[in-house]
Amino acid sequence: MNAQTKVPAPDRSTDLAAKIYIELVCRNVVVTEGAAQIKANPENLAKISFKLADAFLKVEVEIKGSNAPKNQTFDMQGVDLSTWNAAKP
Repeated sequence: MNAQTKVPAPDRSTDLAAKIYIELVCRNVVVTEGAAQIKANPENLAKISFKLADAFLKVEVEIKGSNAPKNQTFDMQGVDLSTWNAAKP
C-alpha cells in the first residue's frame, strides 16, 4: 500500500449489520451429511440485519445521551470543596 492509498473509515452500521447477518445465517443453516441448506432467504436476512443494526445504534445514542453530564457549564472555581464532607446539622 502506498502513501496515496486512502482507507475509508469503517461504517459502524455496516460493521454491526455484517456481524448480525453472520449470526443470523449461522442460526438458519441446516447441515446434513452431504449438504448445507439455508432455511431463510439470505437477502431477507441481510435486510433484517441492517434494520436491527440501525435500531441498535439509535438506542445506543439515546442511552449514552441520557448518561451524559447534565450541567456542563458548572464552574468549579467558585466552589469550596472543604465544606462538602462537613457534618450537616
